[in-house]
Amino acid sequence: MPEKNPQPHRKPKIPGNDGTVYKCPLCKKVLPHINVPTFPFCSDRCRLEDLNNWVEGNYKVSRPVDPTDQEEEGRR
Repeated sequence: MPEKNPQPHRKPKIPGNDGTVYKCPLCKKVLPHINVPTFPFCSDRCRLEDLNNWVEGNYKVSRPVDPTDQEEEGRR
């Protein structure tokens, strides 16, 4: 009698090959794989638009910088 394998055969966990769907954070276009030169963006246009959003101040840091933040990083 053949033994039953408790876990079904699974493909190796290679990024993008495990069923993960990667989308451009700006336009939400699905990326074909993670080896896109502009990853995580789909194109240079989206990459530069994101950079411009930072330069223009459209993004904000979630909390003010605390002087002890640098000390905590040194301990890690």
